Amino acid sequence: MTELKIDLRRELIGHVRSELIRRLTPDEQAAVEASTGDMGNKPEAVKLGWLKMRTREPWTKQRYALTVGRALKKLRAMVEERGPGSV
Repeated sequence: MTELKIDLRRELIGHVRSELIRRLTPDEQAAVEASTGDMGNKPEAVKLGWLKMRTREPWTKQRYALTVGRALKKLRAMVEERGPGSV
């Protein structure tokens, strides 16, 4: 499981990141952006405010957590689908 998380992180950071992110729904894209990079270090209240500004919809902690979880599950599946050594 740890290997999979490491491989997922490498894929996200690598050159295919934008290709995989574009395959997510707009809500999932925004949630992944909020949970990674510079926003990853911010408090949840800041992330929720940013998401509201970005999507023009209200966000709760529950919606954020569910959306990020769903997006990461999809991204894991996409990475597994690509197979090892396809980077």
